Amino acid sequence: MKALKINLDQLITFYFVVTEGSLSGASAQLCISQPAVTMQIAALQKHFGVKLIHVKKKKVNLTKAGEMLFAHAEDVYRSAMRAESLLQSYRNNNLRIGVATALMAYLTPVVDRFTELYPSIKVTAREGRSLNILEELLDFEHDLCIVGAVDNMNKALQAFHIPDVERMVLVGAPADPLAQEQTVRWKDLDGYPFILHCEGSTARNIIMEEFKKRNIKPSINAEIDNIECMKQLIESGKGVGLMFHPNVKEEIARQELRIIPLTDGDLKVGIDVVINRETTLPPPAADFLTLMESCFGCVVAAGDQD
Repeated sequence: MKALKINLDQLITFYFVVTEGSLSGASAQLCISQPAVTMQIAALQKHFGVKLIHVKKKKVNLTKAGEMLFAHAEDVYRSAMRAESLLQSYRNNNLRIGVATALMAYLTPVVDRFTELYPSIKVTAREGRSLNILEELLDFEHDLCIVGAVDNMNKALQAFHIPDVERMVLVGAPADPLAQEQTVRWKDLDGYPFILHCEGSTARNIIMEEFKKRNIKPSINAEIDNIECMKQLIESGKGVGLMFHPNVKEEIARQELRIIPLTDGDLKVGIDVVINRETTLPPPAADFLTLMESCFGCVVAAGDQD
């Protein structure tokens, strides 16, 4: 396939000169100066060595070559308008969300509510490790991403922070020794068998930061990137784990897992709604942010990532 030799900007300028019947009219429609219009027409004619128009008393008259070219210029313009309409429609009727796996259950009610409010908008929600979905956002695969609060955000991304919207609960099998205790403190996790989220997970980073702050070194029995596998290991007594409450509420209701209250403080977690700075937020994404504000009863504030 050959590269185009014709300059499409010049061709569109030619189209407007003909349809408006004057250089000044084309200038007004294209929002560029009249000399710029003249220069583009001159460059187009010079490049191909063909005279396209004659200007007499500010009126544009087409040459035979100009008449033949105009039909093609009109086709190009109309095709461009159709392409523009398609892209605008796609932008206005699609929402692509990346969600940290640990937050998927937490976010599902918000997505469900959004689809009720905006049934014409197709929502695609892809879950994965926070690190992976943020990399996908950098590659423009999502309109926005929702992850646990992130430190040291990539400068190409911007985070809107919602503080302390969810808590992580310590859970264990009902027969686990810690689940039998009347009082459990953070220090009791030092050296205790623990099931942890895998590398690349924001949940893991949050937990490890809390352990570091409290000078705790649990005995990590497994690092898992699948929520269901984590729950199964904990249910089978292989260790305890810190998990977002929405991800374990059904198992707790069935008494397959038990919340182990930490008497010296819960682990509350904020979330970040992240966008790519290089893109303009599409209308559905802006509406989704507004809905999140309503659901969480807060104003989504832009994080200072500069």
